[in-house]
Amino acid sequence: MPASGLPAPTHRDLDQVTQALETISPRWNAWILMTLTTPGRYMDLKARMPWLHDGQLQPKLRLLEAGGLVQRTEHTRRHVVYGLSDKGVRLLPVLDTLAEWGRHHLERPTTKDPVTKKETPRSAAKAEEIEDALALISPRHATAILWALRVRNASTAAALASSVMPDAHPTAVYHPLRHLTIKGLVGRDREGKFTLTAAGRALTPAYQALIAWTTGSPASYTASPTLRPVPTQTGPDPRMTAAALETTPVAPAWKPGDLFSHTSVARPLPAAAGVARR
Repeated sequence: MPASGLPAPTHRDLDQVTQALETISPRWNAWILMTLTTPGRYMDLKARMPWLHDGQLQPKLRLLEAGGLVQRTEHTRRHVVYGLSDKGVRLLPVLDTLAEWGRHHLERPTTKDPVTKKETPRSAAKAEEIEDALALISPRHATAILWALRVRNASTAAALASSVMPDAHPTAVYHPLRHLTIKGLVGRDREGKFTLTAAGRALTPAYQALIAWTTGSPASYTASPTLRPVPTQTGPDPRMTAAALETTPVAPAWKPGDLFSHTSVARPLPAAAGVARR
């Protein structure tokens, strides 16, 4: 990964977080990991995620196994069970933090009411919240920009470019800035400087959890997973019909002085700045 230009220890933490995001952000990975809180055979996983075909599910399982998140246990040649590895289990608090942020700070998905024909808000599955949150912070330079704005509070585009992408042309910073602005994570203050919105600032616990996971810091997680039956897909978007895996996590405690250690917004803000777009 190219140097970010940020001073240590920010640079080290940023590298670790970016690498973690590259591992967990590909589409459907969150669904697979959440589903694997209940170990099962390959056919069990297919039944829980019927929208994923063999050509999609099997390669993802292999990559997650290679990344150390999934454990494949072969009892006999015909009896193979998939489950989360220890590293995968330690990732669960991270996923739960991302889901919590999504519930409070992502705009509500909508569906058309068959009677009124109006678009009405619908609830989102936990794995959907996680994947939508990851989609906002995993694009190239997105996390580095959010990180720099968290450290600086407000910054010009030129200053961000020099710290986040020092080897690129200064104008290259505008594309990821535009993405983050459209998605509601970045705004501008009265002086025209870029700054984090309420939704952007509220990502603090997610980055804390990612740092703890990548550094191997202990994080507690108590869950009683219950997988609700997955109904047959009836619409174009399978995430609208799939059930979420319900868990009861225990949030990790953070040490004073950790980067991103301030307290985040506990509830979604009514102002538009507190809501990010999916």
